[in-house]
Amino acid sequence: MPPSNKTTKSTGPQIKAKKDKTPPAHPGDKVIDAQFAAGAMQRDQFPPPSFSEIAFAGRSNVGKSSLMNCLLERRNLVRTSSTPGCTRQVSWFRSQSDDKSMIDLVDLPGYGYAKRSKSERKQWAGLIEDYLMERATLRGVILLIDIRRGFEEDDLDLIELIKSPAHVSRAPLELAIAATKLDKLSTAEHKTALLKLTKQVKMPVFGFSALTGHGRLPLWRRVRHIAGVAQPVAVAAPSAV
Repeated sequence: MPPSNKTTKSTGPQIKAKKDKTPPAHPGDKVIDAQFAAGAMQRDQFPPPSFSEIAFAGRSNVGKSSLMNCLLERRNLVRTSSTPGCTRQVSWFRSQSDDKSMIDLVDLPGYGYAKRSKSERKQWAGLIEDYLMERATLRGVILLIDIRRGFEEDDLDLIELIKSPAHVSRAPLELAIAATKLDKLSTAEHKTALLKLTKQVKMPVFGFSALTGHGRLPLWRRVRHIAGVAQPVAVAAPSAV
């Protein structure tokens, strides 16, 4: 008997498939290799420029090392310490993504730690300024803010420095703000805290938790875009960043 052309209608209950909230993977989302490349405690020790560089800056104990390890998908590559002000040098970490793109992530010394001597704090400030103003391959800066403390005077001073003209020929630096330690607040407090920071600097702020990994992908894609190895990615509203 020839097959019937009649369409059989389902009489059972219709079950809707659950939507996967995980954003689709993009080339470059995954870091396949990351390693320490160089360190410098003074300007004449800076390594020769190679790839686009993205600097990470913030106050001591803001969670910079933990954030960088999370972005690079490594546990202990960037040194972490329970003692604030431990980082005394500029450190370069070379990353390679699954699309073969290369970016150098640069860890700057934390600032604002009062227990260091005045001369040490002045030396670190000079080292940071030399790097930010004179590094030709620097493309942008990720400024880390503790979401519980918000912007302090040192942070706002650094933003002004980043916006000032460089001492070398290069495009103006791009700036992205990451609010760390998101896990220290309740979920209900996230939106309010991020909106407050956003209004203060009039730019999007990325919520981030190195403990849970929340915010890793949006911030990593922003890093790649600033470095010039990815297409622009729309930044979500503070409640979802």
